[in-house]
Amino acid sequence: MKLAEFLIQGQQLRQQNRTLAIAYFEQCLQNTTTGENEAEDLSTTSRVLLDLAVELIATKQPQSLKRAKALVQQAGETLDQNPDREQEAYLLYVRAILAHEFGELSDVLDILQAAHEAYSNNREGQALIDDTIGQYYLRINDIPSALMSFERSLSARLEIAGEREIAKSYTYLGKLYLASGDINQAASLFQNTLDIALAKSDNFLRLQALKGLAKVAIAESQWQTAIALIQDAIALLKEPVDTIEIGYLYCDLAEALLGDRQVEASLICIRVNVLPRFRDYQYLKGIAIAKHIRGRIYMHRLLDGLDSLDEDAIETAEDSLVDASSAFEQFGMMTDYAKSLYDLACLYKLCSSSQLQYQYQGKSLRALELSLSVLDHLGISNTKLASQVEAMLNQVMRGSF
Repeated sequence: MKLAEFLIQGQQLRQQNRTLAIAYFEQCLQNTTTGENEAEDLSTTSRVLLDLAVELIATKQPQSLKRAKALVQQAGETLDQNPDREQEAYLLYVRAILAHEFGELSDVLDILQAAHEAYSNNREGQALIDDTIGQYYLRINDIPSALMSFERSLSARLEIAGEREIAKSYTYLGKLYLASGDINQAASLFQNTLDIALAKSDNFLRLQALKGLAKVAIAESQWQTAIALIQDAIALLKEPVDTIEIGYLYCDLAEALLGDRQVEASLICIRVNVLPRFRDYQYLKGIAIAKHIRGRIYMHRLLDGLDSLDEDAIETAEDSLVDASSAFEQFGMMTDYAKSLYDLACLYKLCSSSQLQYQYQGKSLRALELSLSVLDHLGISNTKLASQVEAMLNQVMRGSF
């Protein structure tokens, strides 16, 4: 198969779903042979290996990541036989996203900058790298650098690319504005993505837009809207390939159900639809997010009088929130870390009539001070969360606990 033909077919399947794309790349890998045009065949083989690796990395599943690592190694060996600068740039890109997924961030930026340089005059390739550099900066909470990278990618695509590629840039920028608390800007970008996705019948873009708009709806307390968007997104995915992504969406669904005061439904969602999926793959980041939501659910049960406000019930909620908080700090998920600290303070505030009032007041004060410090360090001290933390901290310091 010629490289151009492979790339077109692969792109079309990626627009539909990951399961189809992986099956196609696996079949191509089995069928790749070296014929009369050895250089082109080797180039196609290396690209098949790398594209399959990209899809496996996206599943976040341990065995798939292990296989992806082997495929990247094999692609490197294939390219050694037939050097190709653009394919080598793509190899560097895949190495970077693999390291990023493993949390091995120390070399990611250097690898991506080398890939950007290797793409030379290929602006489409450079836009891909700028997207990935932006995601790296977003992960380490460097919002200004992430914005610069995403805008550079969008600028290039507005000049050279079609609507689908432009919509990818909208998605990344939407995630950035969501993370920085600019909900209106995020909503506009995700809606633009959805409009393009529907016009182009592109399920991948549609999924990204629905996930983004669901996050926006949750941020705006539009619970029923969020629930409908999440259900639409889940319908686009297929297990087992998308199991972890489905788990994340059920986390959002549990969040929306909790906001809608469907406390028991939210708890069932975490127990039945989230934790089993993440535990099957020992996906610790997802388990931490699920424990955070579960801790908040237990807190709401106390607020609503569904559980007695005694030390055992308080400890149950506290255990979930502390486990989540420790994991967030370990994984560098600092915004989630700040949120979990605030939720711990909210839990301790429930105990103001308890015999252990002063102990809980001290715990609340420490959690709030640390949360505010984290948010300030992240440069997002002007968000709704920061305002909530500051308001409660002032209450606790005035003795209104």
